Amino acid sequence: MEKRIRQRLELQQTRQEMMAFKQLRIQAEKEEEEAFRQMMMTKFAEDDHIDQMNAQKRRMKQLEHKRAVEKLLEERRQQYLAEQEREEEERAMEKEREAKQRKIIEEERQRLLKQHATKLLGYLYRRVFSKKMT
Repeated sequence: MEKRIRQRLELQQTRQEMMAFKQLRIQAEKEEEEAFRQMMMTKFAEDDHIDQMNAQKRRMKQLEHKRAVEKLLEERRQQYLAEQEREEEERAMEKEREAKQRKIIEEERQRLLKQHATKLLGYLYRRVFSKKMT
């Protein structure tokens, strides 16, 4: 009977020691988990700060790129307008050249007609001297 009581007491003591050990282990795990949680929160906060800085840099880069694109577009517009103006000048010069050429041709035609009119009297239309030939 005494032996059984001793065994029972030893078992209870062992059980209490195991429970205490288990509590210590659970407490250590909780402390370790809390330390890990704090470390990760700090790391994430730092990463967020870096991301915010990166976001700011990204926004600045985007604005810089947007300004560069606007500048390129403005340059293209200016080039297009300059090209249009140059083409318009070329067309005006071409028209002027053609008008001068037509004038010279008409003057030469009139001169040739006056010079040879007597020889061609029966062969010419009546309106040849009054109207331009085209």
